[in-house]
Amino acid sequence: TIKAKIDELKAKDPGAFGAEPMIVEVKEAGGAGVEVAAAGANPQYLEIEERLNAIEGRIEFVDAEIAQRVGRKVGRDIGILYGLVAGLIVFMMLLVLLPKLIGYL
Repeated sequence: TIKAKIDELKAKDPGAFGAEPMIVEVKEAGGAGVEVAAAGANPQYLEIEERLNAIEGRIEFVDAEIAQRVGRKVGRDIGILYGLVAGLIVFMMLLVLLPKLIGYL
């Protein structure tokens, strides 16, 4: 099945482009041509880079988890403070208003 699919795709391949290849010359100001060396990538380098990318992804995930836990703790602390402030405001209102309400009754 795979071999059949490969043969099918080979049959659909239009082949190379029929025009002349494009040649790019790099020249300095003096007009002399400069040879440019093409560098290939070392397979070991590519493997190490792939592993480092995987490690970087894991580190980003762990950093996000830590930030989420810290955010939950900060949210809890802010909620406690809001609750205390609201409780104090209600308590102070009762201290001020309760004697006035009792005086009317």
